[in-house]
Amino acid sequence: MSKQWLVKSVALLTFAGAATLPLSAQAVRGGALPGTVNYVEGQVSINGNPVNPRQTGAQVQLNQSLMTANGRAEMLLSPGVFVRAGNNTEIRMVSPGLIDPTIEVVHGQAMIEVDQKLNDARITVLERGASASILKYGLYRFDSDSGRIAVFDGQINVTENGMSKKLGKGREVMINGQPLKSVSFDVKAQDQDPLYRWSSVRSGYLAEANMSTAQYVYAGYNPYWTAGWAWNPYFSAWSWLPGDGFFYSPFGYPFFSPGYVVYAGRYGYGRGFGGAYVARGFAARSAGVSMAARGGFGGGGFHGGGGGHR
Repeated sequence: MSKQWLVKSVALLTFAGAATLPLSAQAVRGGALPGTVNYVEGQVSINGNPVNPRQTGAQVQLNQSLMTANGRAEMLLSPGVFVRAGNNTEIRMVSPGLIDPTIEVVHGQAMIEVDQKLNDARITVLERGASASILKYGLYRFDSDSGRIAVFDGQINVTENGMSKKLGKGREVMINGQPLKSVSFDVKAQDQDPLYRWSSVRSGYLAEANMSTAQYVYAGYNPYWTAGWAWNPYFSAWSWLPGDGFFYSPFGYPFFSPGYVVYAGRYGYGRGFGGAYVARGFAARSAGVSMAARGGFGGGGFHGGGGGHR
């Protein structure tokens, strides 16, 4: 997929939704560009201006900051990429580019869920003077207060003081002015982390919104669709709509394109590992660790056959 395809897809999806779905004008205006605030709980603001939980269309602009006190927030980047801020966190928008967004975790904790990463797209996160480039689909945590960067699933390249280190699943580094050194950590133990658990809940909620939107398109109510962010007024949220096949999120929830949502209806939803709702016939995943599908359809990037995301 090319960069031009991604830009055109997002623009077309926004236009098509405005023409055929019962969307609110406030939500559609400007589309879901990088920096769009998708959900808030508690005390959340943009550059000190409070964001109402019922407000739609709020966006973190260039050099503005998304800030939480006793609250949490979810922000969108490029399609399929979600940024979630924990309590007492500030995330600054360094560059709101659609294909190469850059954010800085100024203080606090952030978790980034990457459900799809195009080969020629770049996602960069700054923390304590270090630069981290997300290289693959996966789940990543940034803790600016402690200087920790951790990979729950996927791959990332961290650069500090001219030195770089690639990290894979289950590895982390500390940004403390010392030479970068990766160490392992227990991915499964993160189930007790409040930000991780909240992010998992949000991922499941958005997967339901995705299925609802994909079914709406599949039924012919919106024949003009393509990949990108799709506004679902019944969930009051933007959800990711793949262009083809279906994909798993790192938490194990399937995201369907309209052409494949029929499989969700066939298998239905039930409880998977850890009490999470997943589609029956699809492999459940726990703590960011993927497991191969058995007796069902393969997840992630499915194009007519079984297999996993990667």
